[in-house]
Amino acid sequence: MTNMKTKIIRSLTLIFTIGLMMSCTDQPYFDIPYENGEVYFSDISVITSDGVTTADASVTIDCYFPNAKSGDVMTSTVLKRQIPSWDPGGELQLLPLAGSEKSITVGGDLKTSVTYTKAEAGLLEVGDEVTIVFSGDTDSGIIVIELKAG
Repeated sequence: MTNMKTKIIRSLTLIFTIGLMMSCTDQPYFDIPYENGEVYFSDISVITSDGVTTADASVTIDCYFPNAKSGDVMTSTVLKRQIPSWDPGGELQLLPLAGSEKSITVGGDLKTSVTYTKAEAGLLEVGDEVTIVFSGDTDSGIIVIELKAG
């Protein structure tokens, strides 16, 4: 019986020791950017649009990407609620609209814009809504556009 108690005590000691050693290791959870030894807080992207009505032929989205660099190429994609082609009996999902992807280049002022015709954006009837996402190596953004009566 004493031999069994010794094995249990040794096992618990080993587990406790390993746990203590692991808790002392450096475990960075977030990669926080620093500048001159201080935490660097950056601005977030600003994506705006005047919207689109039935009287308009197209919609223009203006973008400001504060974390991008001049000349960065961003990808703009229209997402629309659709039934997936791989699951015809499935539910509506927010999926990329075929042929809606465009490349845009960030200017020296860190601004850029993209224009979609209503047909390109899938805005066919009043109330239609799309989500336009912007992605690049250094920044990203998102905006929701709804076709309104006009």
